[in-house]
Amino acid sequence: MYYQLINFGNEEFHAYPNKSLYWKRLNTLIVSDLHIGKSISYAKNKQFLPPYDTKEILNKIFVSLDKIKPSNLIIVGDLLHDVFSTLSIKDQDYKNLSQYMKNTDFIWIKGNHDKNIQIEGFKNFTNYKIDKFLFTHIPIETSLFQICGHYHPKVKISHKGKTIFKTSFVHNEKIFILPSFGILTGGLDIHSKQISDVLGKNNLSIYPVGQDKVYKL
Repeated sequence: MYYQLINFGNEEFHAYPNKSLYWKRLNTLIVSDLHIGKSISYAKNKQFLPPYDTKEILNKIFVSLDKIKPSNLIIVGDLLHDVFSTLSIKDQDYKNLSQYMKNTDFIWIKGNHDKNIQIEGFKNFTNYKIDKFLFTHIPIETSLFQICGHYHPKVKISHKGKTIFKTSFVHNEKIFILPSFGILTGGLDIHSKQISDVLGKNNLSIYPVGQDKVYKL
């Protein structure tokens, strides 16, 4: 798979167009904000979305695991949209997940949407430390390098008189925010107050995600 090389915390990471991040040295795949089952959650409130998100997201995960064969999969929060979302995961999905868990260690960082949900076979944590890196859904005060999610970052790009927003990887010197791996998720401008309060406004490394390529601004 094509990737964009990113150096963060003196480590080599690969950013993929499917919005996953690969930590080369530790053969670890990282994703965030899948929001599995969002459509079924919205449907209970009579807000109807295409009901295919769970299948598509799980297929994205399975394809990545087949191609990369990581030792670890770290999910940096909001694996599920809410407790109702578990109803969208079928028995065969659980069987497929169990098969992949035989070769890959699944590490689930709890997010604000799924903090009270349990799934058999998933190790779950509030945050998770590896060497000088902390994996957490929302950044916290720490001297460690952080890899997190929550904000679903997007960047505004103007070209030939047109302005579009593209999903983006973004980091400063210490904090790396992943894009949402989900398919029914919105996003925040990287220059919004919420993200600027975390990353600041200057010296940002920005990587917009195209259909088949991750770019560097």
